[in-house]
Amino acid sequence: MGIIAEAPLIPVDIIVDSREASKQKEIIEALRKAGIRVAISALSVGDYYLMACEDKKPILVERKSVIDFANSIRDNRVWEQVKLLKQAEEEEELKPVILLEGNLNTIIRFTKWNITVILRIIDEITLNWKIPIIPSPNKEATTKWLIAKAKALGETNKKKPPRLRVKKKPMTINERILYVAEGLVGPTLARKLLEHFKTLKNVANASTLELMKVEGIGEKRAREIYMIFNTPWRSK
Repeated sequence: MGIIAEAPLIPVDIIVDSREASKQKEIIEALRKAGIRVAISALSVGDYYLMACEDKKPILVERKSVIDFANSIRDNRVWEQVKLLKQAEEEEELKPVILLEGNLNTIIRFTKWNITVILRIIDEITLNWKIPIIPSPNKEATTKWLIAKAKALGETNKKKPPRLRVKKKPMTINERILYVAEGLVGPTLARKLLEHFKTLKNVANASTLELMKVEGIGEKRAREIYMIFNTPWRSK
C-alpha cells in the first residue's frame, strides 16, 4: 500500500484523507464550492494530497491544530510523522508541508508549557528535517490556502496521478532506540547522545554532569533528561 489506498479514477485537485474528511466536512464543502475537485481516500501519510502538473511537484499537507501539535510532541508521535513525511518526499517526489493551525499562545494557556519547548521542536523540523511549517490562524485561512495552492499547481486535466509507493514500515530495533532518544532531545542531539552513551540504559543512568559532556547538551537540557528518567510518574 502506498500513500493512497485507492487512486481516483477521475481528475481531481486534492485527495483528502478519509479520517480528516469525516472531521472537517466544512473544509471539504468550502473546497468544492470554490471549484476544487475533491476525492476522499485513506492516506497513510498526511491529510491533504495536492495534485500537480508534470512540471510541478505535488504537495502533501499534514494539518495540525496547535493542540494536536502539542499532543504529538507529548507522546513522541511527532518524530514518526516527520519521518513518514520525509520518506514520502524522497520516494514520491513531492513536497511535504506541515500546516500549523491556531495561535501558539493556546498551548501556553491550556498546557502551561514553556513556549521554548514548542519553538525548539519547530526549529528541528524546519532547519534539520527541511520540512516547512506554515502558520494558519484558523480553519478559514487553512481552507483559503488549500484553494489557492491547488489552483497554483495547474489545470485539473493536466495533473499527474500519484505514484503510490510510500508505506509505513515497521521500525527495526535500532530505529526504535533512536525514536525513543528523539523524543527526549530531537533527532540531532539524539544521535549524539547514543553515540556517546551507546545504550538508552546508559543515558537513563547518567548524571547531569555526564550528560553535559555530550556536545549540544547544556545544563538545562541535562537536567530535563535526568528528571525524565528519575521522576516518579503520577496518574492524573
